[in-house]
Amino acid sequence: MLGFLLKRTWRSDEKFRQKLEKQPLNFSIKTADNKIERCFFLQSSGIKTAKTSTEALDMTLAFGTPAQAWATLTNKDKNAFMRAIQEGEVKVEGDFKLLFHLQSLMKHLKI
Repeated sequence: MLGFLLKRTWRSDEKFRQKLEKQPLNFSIKTADNKIERCFFLQSSGIKTAKTSTEALDMTLAFGTPAQAWATLTNKDKNAFMRAIQEGEVKVEGDFKLLFHLQSLMKHLKI
């Protein structure tokens, strides 16, 4: 579902595309047990998704469950991600600063 929303937003939101022109983002979301993983490649030329990646990722977010991932990523509260990290519901691997960029992109999604 997240891939669909990102692709739709890329097609319809100029500001979203402009942010990706300045700073593309390749990241993955997975469950803590590594059973479910999805990679997202957000580029100014378009959005791609894949189950796994041989490309280098900027960041990986590990959540306890897919439901936790969805609730945290789509939460309108800008502090929800920080609370989830503090409470151990999400682990960030890679460039932690890119989390703020991801949050700024997620604000554009129409859910």
